[in-house]
Amino acid sequence: MATQAQIEANRRNAQRSTGPRTEAGKANSSRNATRFGLFSTNNCVLPGEEEFYDHFCHTLWDSLAPVGPIEELTAGEYVRAAWLLRRCVLAAQRLGEYAVRCRAEDNLQYKQDLPVSDPMLRDDCLPSEAAIARARAQAFNCQRRAKADLDKLQAERRARPPVPAEPAAITEPTQSVTPAVSSTPDLPGPAACNIVGPGETTIDHTTRDPGRGNGPGSLIDGR
Repeated sequence: MATQAQIEANRRNAQRSTGPRTEAGKANSSRNATRFGLFSTNNCVLPGEEEFYDHFCHTLWDSLAPVGPIEELTAGEYVRAAWLLRRCVLAAQRLGEYAVRCRAEDNLQYKQDLPVSDPMLRDDCLPSEAAIARARAQAFNCQRRAKADLDKLQAERRARPPVPAEPAAITEPTQSVTPAVSSTPDLPGPAACNIVGPGETTIDHTTRDPGRGNGPGSLIDGR
């Protein structure tokens, strides 16, 4: 049983061990257990395969021609499954080469000439054979589902009627409206005319005082 001093020491050590702190370190740490596994979430690209991997992925991507994020995710699953199937084929090939090499070494050591046995018949190859078979079945099913889903998405997209483009809004130029001003000058009101005699008129220049009423004393001399 650990003593109290050991427990305290473990706690202090745990506080110093915080794991990776940078984004690059965290990304590398997350791939530590899945980098080279057959069931890894990230594609395993061996040194020297980078150029072929890029060509492989771009060729499949152009052939699938996804449009939009959903189709792109589905196409990515298809490409990942296709790459895993290729890895399974290469792994099975290397396993066969291993069986050939082991048989040659046994024949040389024991002075015998036995034929090469199938890797599935070797006890030391059975775990690898089983892992390859499981990974191949998983990749094949994933690839088939992804292709079926992608075909369905693309068929639905093509069946949708095209969305008509909205007409551009036409903005009429604004015109400033100036109120019409009459060019006719203000004319004085009609003056009162007094008839003096036959054929003669005289103009009465008197006006009414607005302060006074309309009685007899409301006229003022305007001359």
